[in-house]
Amino acid sequence: MALGAVGVLLGAAVLYFCIRRIFALLRNSELACLPAAESGEVTFNQPGTVVLHVDQPRLNMAMWRARYTLRDTTTGTDVPTSPVLFRTTVSGFKTVRLSVRYFEVQHAGRYRLLVEGINPASDVSRVQLIFTRPFAAKLMLSILGILVGSACLIGSVTLTALKVL
Repeated sequence: MALGAVGVLLGAAVLYFCIRRIFALLRNSELACLPAAESGEVTFNQPGTVVLHVDQPRLNMAMWRARYTLRDTTTGTDVPTSPVLFRTTVSGFKTVRLSVRYFEVQHAGRYRLLVEGINPASDVSRVQLIFTRPFAAKLMLSILGILVGSACLIGSVTLTALKVL
Protein backbone atom coordinates (compact mmCIF):
# COMPACT_ATOMS: atom_id res chain seq x y z
CA MET A 1 0.00 0.00 0.00
CA ALA A 2 2.83 2.40 0.85
CA LEU A 3 4.53 1.61 -2.46
CA GLY A 4 1.32 2.55 -4.29
CA ALA A 5 1.15 5.89 -2.46
CA VAL A 6 4.78 6.62 -3.32
CA GLY A 7 4.09 5.75 -6.98
CA VAL A 8 1.06 8.05 -7.06
CA LEU A 9 2.99 10.95 -5.49
CA LEU A 10 6.01 10.41 -7.74
CA GLY A 11 3.85 10.18 -10.88
CA ALA A 12 1.87 13.29 -9.93
CA ALA A 13 5.06 15.25 -9.18
CA VAL A 14 6.72 14.28 -12.48
CA LEU A 15 3.52 15.11 -14.36
CA TYR A 16 3.21 18.50 -12.66
CA PHE A 17 6.84 19.54 -13.23
CA CYS A 18 6.89 18.41 -16.87
CA ILE A 19 3.70 20.30 -17.70
CA ARG A 20 5.08 23.44 -16.02
CA ARG A 21 8.34 22.96 -17.94
CA ILE A 22 6.50 22.95 -21.28
CA PHE A 23 4.70 26.22 -20.53
CA ALA A 24 7.94 27.85 -19.32
CA LEU A 25 9.80 26.55 -22.38
CA LEU A 26 7.26 28.04 -24.78
CA ARG A 27 7.17 31.35 -22.91
CA ASN A 28 10.94 31.78 -22.43
CA SER A 29 12.11 30.71 -25.90
CA GLU A 30 10.38 33.60 -27.71
CA LEU A 31 12.80 36.22 -29.09
CA ALA A 32 10.67 38.51 -31.27
CA CYS A 33 7.16 38.81 -32.64
CA LEU A 34 6.15 40.54 -35.87
CA PRO A 35 2.76 41.05 -37.52
CA ALA A 36 2.28 39.20 -40.80
CA ALA A 37 3.37 41.62 -43.51
CA GLU A 38 5.59 41.65 -46.58
CA SER A 39 8.48 42.93 -44.47
CA GLY A 40 9.38 43.69 -40.89
CA GLU A 41 12.45 44.49 -38.81
CA VAL A 42 13.71 42.40 -35.94
CA THR A 43 16.72 42.72 -33.62
CA PHE A 44 18.63 39.72 -32.31
CA ASN A 45 20.87 40.22 -29.26
CA GLN A 46 22.86 37.00 -29.78
CA PRO A 47 24.04 34.99 -32.79
CA GLY A 48 22.89 31.43 -33.29
CA THR A 49 20.04 29.42 -34.70
CA VAL A 50 16.57 30.95 -34.61
CA VAL A 51 13.30 29.34 -35.65
CA LEU A 52 10.52 31.20 -37.43
CA HIS A 53 6.99 30.19 -36.41
CA VAL A 54 3.68 31.24 -37.92
CA ASP A 55 1.04 31.82 -35.24
CA GLN A 56 -2.40 31.97 -36.84
CA PRO A 57 -6.06 31.11 -36.28
CA ARG A 58 -7.03 27.53 -37.05
CA LEU A 59 -7.77 26.85 -40.74
CA ASN A 60 -6.29 30.18 -41.85
CA MET A 61 -4.48 29.60 -45.15
CA ALA A 62 -2.97 33.07 -45.57
CA MET A 63 0.64 31.92 -45.07
CA TRP A 64 0.26 28.51 -46.75
CA ARG A 65 2.62 29.24 -49.68
CA ALA A 66 4.68 32.02 -48.12
CA ARG A 67 8.46 32.15 -48.60
CA TYR A 68 10.69 33.78 -45.99
CA THR A 69 14.02 35.56 -46.31
CA LEU A 70 15.96 37.12 -43.43
CA ARG A 71 18.32 39.85 -44.56
CA ASP A 72 21.11 41.48 -42.55
CA THR A 73 20.42 45.23 -42.66
CA THR A 74 24.09 46.22 -42.20
CA THR A 75 25.58 44.07 -44.98
CA GLY A 76 22.50 43.44 -47.13
CA THR A 77 23.23 39.70 -47.32
CA ASP A 78 20.68 36.97 -46.77
CA VAL A 79 20.98 34.83 -43.65
CA PRO A 80 21.52 31.10 -44.32
CA THR A 81 18.23 29.26 -43.95
CA SER A 82 16.80 25.77 -44.07
CA PRO A 83 13.30 24.32 -43.83
CA VAL A 84 12.06 22.67 -40.65
CA LEU A 85 11.75 18.98 -41.46
CA PHE A 86 10.13 17.88 -38.19
CA ARG A 87 7.80 20.77 -37.43
CA THR A 88 6.72 21.63 -33.95
CA THR A 89 3.08 22.55 -33.61
CA VAL A 90 1.69 24.32 -30.56
CA SER A 91 -2.09 24.27 -30.65
CA GLY A 92 -4.56 26.20 -28.57
CA PHE A 93 -8.32 26.41 -28.81
CA LYS A 94 -8.28 29.23 -31.37
CA THR A 95 -4.71 29.43 -32.73
CA VAL A 96 -1.94 27.20 -34.03
CA ARG A 97 1.79 27.97 -33.95
CA LEU A 98 3.78 26.08 -36.59
CA SER A 99 7.56 26.17 -37.09
CA VAL A 100 8.51 26.86 -40.73
CA ARG A 101 12.19 27.93 -41.13
CA TYR A 102 15.55 27.80 -39.38
CA PHE A 103 17.86 30.80 -39.74
CA GLU A 104 21.55 30.86 -38.81
CA VAL A 105 22.09 34.37 -37.45
CA GLN A 106 25.82 35.13 -37.69
CA HIS A 107 25.99 38.15 -35.38
CA ALA A 108 23.80 40.27 -33.14
CA GLY A 109 22.04 43.18 -34.85
CA ARG A 110 19.08 44.29 -36.91
CA TYR A 111 17.58 42.11 -39.61
CA ARG A 112 14.72 42.50 -42.09
CA LEU A 113 12.29 39.63 -42.62
CA LEU A 114 10.91 39.54 -46.18
CA VAL A 115 7.78 37.49 -46.84
CA GLU A 116 6.61 36.61 -50.36
CA GLY A 117 3.47 34.74 -51.31
CA ILE A 118 0.98 35.89 -48.67
CA ASN A 119 -2.50 35.04 -49.92
CA PRO A 120 -4.07 38.45 -50.68
CA ALA A 121 -7.61 37.12 -50.23
CA SER A 122 -6.95 36.02 -46.63
CA ASP A 123 -7.23 38.01 -43.43
CA VAL A 124 -3.78 38.33 -41.82
CA SER A 125 -4.80 40.70 -39.01
CA ARG A 126 -4.49 37.91 -36.41
CA VAL A 127 -1.42 36.21 -37.90
CA GLN A 128 1.94 36.72 -36.21
CA LEU A 129 5.48 35.71 -37.16
CA ILE A 130 7.41 34.64 -34.08
CA PHE A 131 11.15 34.01 -33.73
CA THR A 132 12.30 31.58 -31.05
CA ARG A 133 15.38 29.68 -30.04
CA PRO A 134 15.14 25.98 -31.00
CA PHE A 135 13.20 24.05 -28.36
CA ALA A 136 12.04 20.87 -30.11
CA ALA A 137 14.42 18.52 -28.25
CA LYS A 138 13.51 19.95 -24.83
CA LEU A 139 9.84 19.76 -25.76
CA MET A 140 10.17 16.07 -26.68
CA LEU A 141 11.91 15.31 -23.37
CA SER A 142 9.14 17.06 -21.47
CA ILE A 143 6.50 15.10 -23.39
CA LEU A 144 8.32 11.86 -22.57
CA GLY A 145 8.36 12.95 -18.91
CA ILE A 146 4.60 13.49 -19.07
CA LEU A 147 4.14 9.99 -20.48
CA VAL A 148 6.33 8.44 -17.77
CA GLY A 149 4.61 10.43 -15.01
CA SER A 150 1.18 9.48 -16.34
CA ALA A 151 2.10 5.80 -16.57
CA CYS A 152 3.47 5.86 -13.03
CA LEU A 153 0.39 7.64 -11.68
CA ILE A 154 -2.17 5.49 -13.49
CA GLY A 155 -0.25 2.28 -12.87
CA SER A 156 0.10 2.96 -9.14
CA VAL A 157 -3.56 3.83 -8.77
CA THR A 158 -4.60 0.72 -10.72
CA LEU A 159 -2.29 -1.65 -8.84
CA THR A 160 -3.32 -0.21 -5.48
CA ALA A 161 -7.00 -0.53 -6.36
CA LEU A 162 -6.48 -4.15 -7.46
CA LYS A 163 -4.63 -4.97 -4.25
CA VAL A 164 -7.36 -3.41 -2.11
CA LEU A 165 -10.08 -5.35 -3.95
